[in-house]
Amino acid sequence: KLSFSHKTLLSEMTSADKDKFLKVFDQLKTELINDFDTLPGLSDDLKLQLKSYYNECLQTTVPGGKMTRGLSVVRGVEILKGRALTEQEFFEASVLGWQVEWLQAFFLVADDIMDGSTTRRGAPCWYKFPHVTQDNGINDALFLENLIYKSLRRHFKKHPSYVQILELFIDTTFQ
Repeated sequence: KLSFSHKTLLSEMTSADKDKFLKVFDQLKTELINDFDTLPGLSDDLKLQLKSYYNECLQTTVPGGKMTRGLSVVRGVEILKGRALTEQEFFEASVLGWQVEWLQAFFLVADDIMDGSTTRRGAPCWYKFPHVTQDNGINDALFLENLIYKSLRRHFKKHPSYVQILELFIDTTFQ
């Protein structure tokens, strides 16, 4: 039976690994933000407004913590494989890790609204930003959850474990 603490699991992650992990977030964020361009029936001006708003939402709500959960996914894959990951394996593990971080962001945005919290990590909660409001914050929490499934489909649709990965996220959300 394998048993690791987050500290042990992440002890061999270098700052270069963390930087690579953050670059994957940037790529995922860019992909998802650019998806607004494909929405039919919206003016270019509205698409630009949505892209700007959700770029800020994602940057504010997703990578703000220590990224322990997401980095643990990457390190866990490396431990299970028993070797250093290839660039493609690191990327795919990072995509999964970021989906765990996205799920946490969804939970935290929703939880802050339900609890009436005012700060998160020493800054105003997302829904407390003057241009966000509680109503938009609820929508944004649901949007964050939806982005998990868009990213998983984009990056793992042809993976033999795609259905199991989806079910894992669905079951985790339900719990």
